[in-house]
Amino acid sequence: MRRQLIDRMADTMGFRILLFLSGLLVLPVLALGMLVSPMFLAGSLIARDSGALAFILLSTGGAIGIVGWLRARWGARTPERHNVGLTLACLAVGIATALAVGGFVTYIVIDEYSRTWGWNGVQLAIGAAFVAAHGVWIVAGIAWIERLMFSYAVRTGRIFDAIPVALLLVALGLALTVLLALATLG
Repeated sequence: MRRQLIDRMADTMGFRILLFLSGLLVLPVLALGMLVSPMFLAGSLIARDSGALAFILLSTGGAIGIVGWLRARWGARTPERHNVGLTLACLAVGIATALAVGGFVTYIVIDEYSRTWGWNGVQLAIGAAFVAAHGVWIVAGIAWIERLMFSYAVRTGRIFDAIPVALLLVALGLALTVLLALATLG
């Protein structure tokens, strides 16, 4: 049995450095999002603001994704006590959230750039770097999913059934897409 391509690619020192650098960009934004989410929750309950609700859901999804990433790292060290299904679900939520945030930021950057043409290259580069940083975290999440499924198969001799996790990822992606569309239209 051979490891998958994305897992092998993410197991290099260059990718680890890229993940660290993208973490310097993404994790402070996630921490800020988690800090202001309670205020947005209170405001969205009063004003019924779908944009605040989308912000809260994206912040929570990002935190769940980080928990999945940490569980995957810890589970790789002690695989006998590791609940693979829960970790895969957390990673799937994180991947869906990173896809939604990357898509939303891309939409905002393209919309603002096409509407005002006054953006300078620095703002465009910051937006592109933020989207690319989320892309790195998406690849890292997919690599951990592949790695966990491979180690489960090696350890138990059975293939892990990933269809429920895939269906969860599709359902979360569709729900986040609808919420973000409502947030941008409202």
